[in-house]
Amino acid sequence: MELEARLRAFAAFARRRSFSGAAAELRISQPAVSKHVADLERALGLKLVERARRDGALTSAGDFIANHVLRAESLLAQADLGAAQFRKSGSGSLTIVASWLTGTYLLPELIAEFRHLHPAVHISLELGTAAQAVEWLRSHRAELGFIAGAVGGPEIEAEPLLEYEIVIVGQPALVPARPSRESLEALTWISREEGSATRIASDAAMARLGIVPRRRLELPSYEAVVSALKRGYGVAAISRYVVATELRAGLLTIVTVHGWNVRAVVSVLRVREALLTPSAEQFQALVRNRFAELSRQGDKKAELMLRPSKERADPTR
Repeated sequence: MELEARLRAFAAFARRRSFSGAAAELRISQPAVSKHVADLERALGLKLVERARRDGALTSAGDFIANHVLRAESLLAQADLGAAQFRKSGSGSLTIVASWLTGTYLLPELIAEFRHLHPAVHISLELGTAAQAVEWLRSHRAELGFIAGAVGGPEIEAEPLLEYEIVIVGQPALVPARPSRESLEALTWISREEGSATRIASDAAMARLGIVPRRRLELPSYEAVVSALKRGYGVAAISRYVVATELRAGLLTIVTVHGWNVRAVVSVLRVREALLTPSAEQFQALVRNRFAELSRQGDKKAELMLRPSKERADPTR
C-alpha cells in the first residue's frame, strides 16, 4: 500500500527539503519530482514550496499538507509491516535503530532476551545519531527508535523511558582532590562529537557553572573516549552506564563538582498514531519493563546489572 505519485513526491521533498534529494530517494529524475509537486499544487490550488529559496522551505500551506501526508505515508507503511506479520503469526522481522549510547550499552542484552523469547522473529539493530534514527523511521527502514534525548517530527512521536545520570570522570591520579573551576579548565575534556545528547547536556551544565575548557578532544565512539580516559589523557562528562565497569574496577573515579547535577533521558520513537506490529509491540513492552527495573534500581545499583563492555555484542550481527 502506498500513496499516489504526486503525494509520494511531495512527501519525499518534505523529508529531504530538496528536489534532488527527493529524486534520489524515489529513484526517479529531478524533473519528474518537480512535475509531481507542481501537479499537486495545481490540484490543491495552493503554493506548497518556496522555489525562490534554496533551503527547501515550505509555505505555511506546504507545512500543513506535509504534516498530514507524511503521517498518512507512515501509517500505510506500518499497515504493510503488520499485514506481513499477521500472514504468519509469531514470525516476521523487526528493525530498530538506536543512538550510540542506547544501542551499545542498553539494548544488546534486551535484543538477546527477545530473540530467546521469540526465536521466529528476526530482529536487527542499526546504530546512528538521533537525527539518523529519526530519518530511518521517517523513511520506514525501522519501526522503533531508541535515542538519548527527545526529537521527533510531524509523523514521529517520542516517549521518555529512562533517565540517566551524566558524571564527570577521570583517572584517579589525574583528578584533583578539591577541583576548582581553574583546575577543571586546565584539564583536557574528552567527548563525543557535537550533537550527541550527552554532549549537549554536559556543555549546557558547564556553561551554567562557568567552566570553559581550554582544550577539547573529540573522539568518534564511547569506546575511544573510555580508552583515552583510562590512559589519563583527560576527563569527560559521560553517562554513568558507559563507565560502569571502569568505576567498579577503580580505573576511573567520579569528579565531584559543586552544582553539577546533570541527567538525560532515553526515549523510544515510533510512527505517530500508528499501531505497532505484534513483534514491535512485544519488544517495546520488554524494553519498557527492563528500563523501569533500571529506574527503580537507581544509577549506582543499575550499574551492577550491566555487563562489562567487552561482553556487550549485537546478537544480530
